[in-house]
Amino acid sequence: MSESNYREMYVSEALEHVEMMNQTLLKLEEKPGDRGFLDEIFRSAHTIKGMASTMGYDDTRELCKNIENIFDNIRNGAEKLTHHLTSAIFTSVDLLQRMISDEKLQVDLAPYLKKLENPEEEVEGLESREETTTTASVSTTIRVKMTDLDSLVNLVGELLISKMRLEQTVQNKNLEESKTVLQEVTRLITDLQYQSMNIRLVPLDQVFSRFSRTVRDTSQKLSKKVNLEMSASGIELDRSVLDAITDPLLHILRNCVDHGLEFPDERAKSGKSETGTINLTASRKGENIVITIIDDGKGIDAERVKAKAVENGLITADEAAKMAHDDAIQLIRSAGLSTAKEVTDVSGRGVGMDVVISQVEAQGGVVKITSQKGKGTTMVLSLPLSLSIIRGLLIVVAKQRFVLPLSSIVTTLRIPSKDVFALHGTDVIKLQGKIIPLIKLDELLNMPVSREEDDDVTVVVIEQEGKQHGFVIDEFERNQDIVIKKLDKSESSDLFSNATILPDGKVALVIDPSLLVH
Repeated sequence: MSESNYREMYVSEALEHVEMMNQTLLKLEEKPGDRGFLDEIFRSAHTIKGMASTMGYDDTRELCKNIENIFDNIRNGAEKLTHHLTSAIFTSVDLLQRMISDEKLQVDLAPYLKKLENPEEEVEGLESREETTTTASVSTTIRVKMTDLDSLVNLVGELLISKMRLEQTVQNKNLEESKTVLQEVTRLITDLQYQSMNIRLVPLDQVFSRFSRTVRDTSQKLSKKVNLEMSASGIELDRSVLDAITDPLLHILRNCVDHGLEFPDERAKSGKSETGTINLTASRKGENIVITIIDDGKGIDAERVKAKAVENGLITADEAAKMAHDDAIQLIRSAGLSTAKEVTDVSGRGVGMDVVISQVEAQGGVVKITSQKGKGTTMVLSLPLSLSIIRGLLIVVAKQRFVLPLSSIVTTLRIPSKDVFALHGTDVIKLQGKIIPLIKLDELLNMPVSREEDDDVTVVVIEQEGKQHGFVIDEFERNQDIVIKKLDKSESSDLFSNATILPDGKVALVIDPSLLVH
């Protein structure tokens, strides 16, 4: 086995032990005398120390040895786990994570070892958790159950047998038997597709478990009391989607602690418990996963958001005065809009919800925000379970076929052209009491217009950022499963980054509604 393969195995296993240390240390902070938790952290530190020694990573081995000694002392009663010591260990575990992920990282261990020896002293030269990236610690490997691999191998074997049977029937020109074998091949391919997708699935708990540490560190830095309640409901998600939404969820949780939840004395004056609560839950809805984040804080101040939007030139004062509460809340989606009164380590730099929303939408997701002043804020993220295969609607524009993801479609309709009218220079229609602006895809994509003015109008209504838009197309054909193919940088554009191959062998571009709307 090559050195790079050994390195990959080391990183994958060591990071699992680091995550276990993080989670167990959080539990130990609540139950300092629990012998089982002490033993678990000791074993993880000892295991990483042994692996690092084998790989020749002396600094990693030395840091693990010091952490190991502390927990050995605690187990023997020679030392007590105080709040300051817990924070010092967390700092060392963060460093350990970075050292494992980046073998070229050069670090001066002295301040970290000094902090472990004297946890109550201020020590210079320590990097905070916020200064490191969250994605650096994500392993590129996935653990697969042997039963799943066995199923995959069995399916490939059956497919090979069916292929040989199909070749034989074709040679014998036996049409009826060929049809029967082809049905069997189709079933096996469907099963193979399902099993392959299953292998890419990772428990959502793996990401949720990291958030306890983030909320703990942020709340302590801001001197707030926070209780984080989480439930992933045993849901599994495609690894690529999971990796992409980790940072947005971290940003939302930090926002909840910083902007949403009040300080203990403020909560007491409002008749609330001094400890704020954040609920993070996940549920399955059709082919989507719905992640809900609810806090019981002060809610979003709609008037302050409107004032900031006017100040930034996003809307006029007149528009702000007429704007409804729910519409004002949606303004926080705008780039650079932050209502933080001062810049802190946590927030206030204007890198706000627009970044979070664009990251979620890039994965084919949708974000909904509701808030009530004095009661709290709710954010709902709806995401596809997988990005490799999606359900799509095949549409025709200027005699060319495109695919629209079903997850973003509200409805489809054909209406008389007389029902289309102009409003502020934009063609719109009225649907269920709502005014929906129309986007003519042939004009937007600079394609030849093939519609007559008097023709009925075919519209696909989609929803983005809580607002509905109507895509005017020539016709829609059918719903079908779409295998996504990522376009190379040389082939992609500002409007298209994915394509699919249709049953007739032709290529169809996959439309990202959020890009067209923007």
